[in-house]
Parts: sequence; structure tokens; C-alpha cells
Amino acid sequence: MKKLLTGALAAVLSVSLCTPLVYAKDNVETKTLKKSNSGNPMLGFDENGDILYGGDPSVLVDGDTVYCYVGHDTSSNESYWMPDWRCYSSKDMKNWTYESKIMNSSDIKGGNNHEAWAGQVAKGSDGKYYFYYCTQFSDGKGVGVGVSDSPTGPFKDVNQKPLVSNSQTANSVHSWEDIDPTVWVETDENGVEHRYLGWGNTRFFVCELNEDMISIKDQDGNPDNLSVGYGKGNDIVIGKINNLQGHTYTEAPWYYRQKDENGNYYGKYYMFFACDWREQMAYATTDDIMSNEWEFGGIIMEPSATANTNHMAVFDFKGQTYFVYHDGSLPYGSGYRRVACCEPFTINEDGTIDPIKKTATGLTGTASQITDSDGNYISHKSFVNTLLDADYPITGKALQVDFYKDGEESSWEINPGKSSKKDEYVSIESNNKPGLYITAQDPKNGVITPVLSQDVKGTTAEAESMTFRTLKGFNGSGVTFESVKYPGYYLTSKNGVLSMTQDPSDKDATFFVSTDTEIKSGKARKTKRMYTVGEELKTNDIRIQLYLETGKTVKITDYTTNADKIDMTTTGKKTLKVTYEYNGEKKTDNIQITVVDSAYKKK
Repeated sequence: MKKLLTGALAAVLSVSLCTPLVYAKDNVETKTLKKSNSGNPMLGFDENGDILYGGDPSVLVDGDTVYCYVGHDTSSNESYWMPDWRCYSSKDMKNWTYESKIMNSSDIKGGNNHEAWAGQVAKGSDGKYYFYYCTQFSDGKGVGVGVSDSPTGPFKDVNQKPLVSNSQTANSVHSWEDIDPTVWVETDENGVEHRYLGWGNTRFFVCELNEDMISIKDQDGNPDNLSVGYGKGNDIVIGKINNLQGHTYTEAPWYYRQKDENGNYYGKYYMFFACDWREQMAYATTDDIMSNEWEFGGIIMEPSATANTNHMAVFDFKGQTYFVYHDGSLPYGSGYRRVACCEPFTINEDGTIDPIKKTATGLTGTASQITDSDGNYISHKSFVNTLLDADYPITGKALQVDFYKDGEESSWEINPGKSSKKDEYVSIESNNKPGLYITAQDPKNGVITPVLSQDVKGTTAEAESMTFRTLKGFNGSGVTFESVKYPGYYLTSKNGVLSMTQDPSDKDATFFVSTDTEIKSGKARKTKRMYTVGEELKTNDIRIQLYLETGKTVKITDYTTNADKIDMTTTGKKTLKVTYEYNGEKKTDNIQITVVDSAYKKK
């Protein structure tokens, strides 16, 4: 989703507390930086483009369209309040359309108006769509099913009762054990369709559904009673994960299996799930989904920097595997005001999965690095998202400037300003800690110490503290960043310290953004430029070297030419066009080629 929503919430929460814009430097000129077309958050908007929080994302791929469903978060405090479920769609995983409200939790018999917990939609062989959801019933949390003729709803509570609820899975440790349904439908090698439904918090369960998709298949010969236990033969099989030492299964199971180039499933079944607290993402595998006995694969995603829970959807679309999850990276976000995000990933040939890193850029954004006049990188000091609630929300993390810190801690996303959409306003988000921004703290003794923080309250003051006015670099090139909350304070790098001061030297206040660095000189060059009639025009001797305003050089090796369009059968001067891309902009250099007859070259 393009970050067109930044500042929208802050704008309505309070009147600006910013002092009048009185700039310390005379005759400054603004400079517009390129903004990232950010991919994360992926969703987070309603039909009017206003902020809409929604967590527990699930996905249905139906033909050429991906549908994503979320439980709508409307909480104004640190507790859950989710009145309904919402639906979005995309045909390319880059551009998303808000579709509809598919169901209210109050529409469910025995339900209430604020517990739209996780759900997943599956398409039945009858062409109908089945929404497996969880909510509060009279005897605790339970899993129900809604039916619709359309993937965008509305869904109707078809059974008027839960498929399974807390009273039917005996010996539970709490009343919310029966939540977070996941469904898997496939046809086996004998042409028989199987429909598996999994769910569970603390413990996890699986059953097989009947062909009607709304009832549980009898496995023990007693259709009048649901048997629950370990091992096949029970109607509901309790799960077990081997080699889970050091971790605990928490919730949010999601079934997945790989597809070959013909769209046929193969290999082991995967169950992705949330483990531990704060929740990390993990996976396990099995050869027999109904055995519900799994082998632990490993942790694949660290706890979120902005939310205490997580919930994934894993699926394939147009040859790519995706991992959709939620965090609290919108303004005023948290584990109770969540938003869906997405990362691509691959499964290794041996079936293992490497850790998946959260990013602010997602599928469509562009990461930048910011250096000072001496080539030192602005980065945040490395830190781990811990499992301790006491360490959140994350605010006040230290920043640094260091020539050698050019790794993921120095990766930033240049976004439109959180306090205003003016062209010359930006907010700088950490790419590897999404939802955390470079933030101006209050001045002390005429100096501001910038830090990395989340906009926890979503206020105007917070938005202004995370917004900078971009000016033409005071040193004659690059860019200078001025605080919007504290006009006249400029980002400064001096003696290895990053600060914000009122009267910095031009050099100390000048920075360079990698995605906005200007080319001072350089172009495409070719070693051989004279050919005889009929000779092949080769392009493997083209070299492109650009000299940047930072003093660095960049070599471009990816380019295209019009060599195949040039007539080499006639003599004369020809124009070889070399096209390449730098910082998202296409550039074309012309190289003159001379074609002569063979007699000329013999002279």
C-alpha cells in the first residue's frame, strides 16, 4: 500500500503544537526527495482511504485474484475490540482494493459485538465460499462457519452454532483454546477430496470435514459424539510437535503444502504457527496431516517491534510464495490495533525455511542509505526484539554515524511526512524495524538527540517529531534535514555523533541519500566503435561508470541497447543507444558507431 495515509490519524487527533516556522538559516531552498512506494503495511485502509486497523490476516487465492481477510480492530485502549471482518483484493500483490465488510460478529448466534477473531475462507467444490471463523459462544471460544456465493461476502452463519467449542475439547487450560481456524482442501492420488480443519491456542487440533464443508467427519463410528484425543481414529486429533524444546506452541496454525510447476501438491505438509510470548513465528512438518504429529522446523520470524502477537498466511501466487503477517506499524498501532504486511520467501530444496525478515519496504518499496559528508552511514544501534512485554513500546533507541555500519541497521525508507504531505516533508522509517522512525526528542541545552521510536499515541506532536523538512544541502550538494517540530534545528553529524543543532557548519548539516544522489559526470563508453560492413555489432565491451556528488563511483552492468536495430550492411555513422537505470530513473546515452567498407580499413 502506498503510504498515503501517513499523518491522517494524527491530523484529527489534536491541534498542532508546533511553534511558528522560524528558520535559523537565511535563504534556504527546499529540496524534494524521492519517496518510497512502500509495500508495508500492505493494507490498513477503508473504502475512503482512511486508516482501518485489522489483524489476523488470512488469504484465499481464487483464480487470478488474491483475497485478504482481517479482523477489524477498533480498540481505543490496550485490549481487544473487533466488531467485524473485512476483505481486500489484489491481482498483483502490489495494488490492493478495499472490498467489503464480510460479516459482523453480532450476526453470529450466541456471539457478541466485539470478538471477530481470526478466520480463513476456503472455496468448496460446489463453488461456494466457506468462512471458518472464531468468536465467543455461550460456553467459551469456538469455531463456526459462514457461507457465501462470493469471496467478498456477505457470509451467513449457516449452522447457527459452533462446529466445535471449548466444552467439546475437554481438559482445556482456559476458555479460549478453540480459536484460530485454518483449513486445507486437496484431492489425493485416488481422486478423493479431503477437507482438513485445524485450530487451537496452547493446544492445537485437527479434524476432517464432510463434503458439505460445515460438519465434522465421523472417524470412530459414533456420529452422535465428538471424540477428542491423541492419534488417528479420533474425530478430533490433539496435536503434538516433536523437538520443540525451548519453545512452546501458542496459537495461529496455518496449513500449507508446496506445488510443482503443474499446480500439483507435493512433499510434506507445513504447519506455520505462533510460538512463545511475545509471539515469534515458527513452522513444523508432517507426512500425515490427520496424525497431527509434527516435527519442529525452527523459528522463522522474530517478535514484532510494534505488536505482541502475530498471525500468518502462507500461499503461492503466480510462481512466488508469500508470508503475510501483522504488526502495529500504523500510527497509534499495537497488538490491539494491527495491520497486515507481506514478505516474499522461498523454501529450500531440502524443505527447510530460512528466517524471514520483516521490512518496511515490503514488495514495492525502496530502501535507502543516508551518509554524512565524510561517507559515514546513519544507522541505529543493533538491538533484538525481545520476548519481554516490559521492553515495549520501543522508544528512544540510539542512533549512530559510522563508516563501517552499512548493513541492515543503516537501511531506511524515505516516506512522505507523517505530519504533512508537503513535497519537502519526509519521515525516515527503519527498514529492518518497521514502525520505528528517526525522532527528534525535546531540546536540552540547545541540542536535540535524535532517536529511533514508535509513534505510540499517534498524536500530532509525535508525528511532527518524526517529520523533517528537506532542504538543499548547506554545503552545496546533498540534503539538509530540518526538524518540523523544532524549526531551526538541523540534523548534524560531527565527530562521530549524530545530533540536531541550531547553527551547524554547512558540512556537518549536509547528508546524502543513496536513492537521491545526483550524478556529477559519467556515461556509457564503448571500446570498439568502428566496424566494417556486415560485421557483427557486439556490446560486451560497453562500460558504464558514474561519478556521484558524494565522490563515490558506481558501475552499471545491467543495460540494454538498440544494437539489433542498427543496419550494419551499409556504411555511415550509426547511433548506438545504451539504456540503463540508476536510482529508479532510466537514462540513455548515445555512442556513435562508424561502419566502413573493407577497402577503407585496408588503407
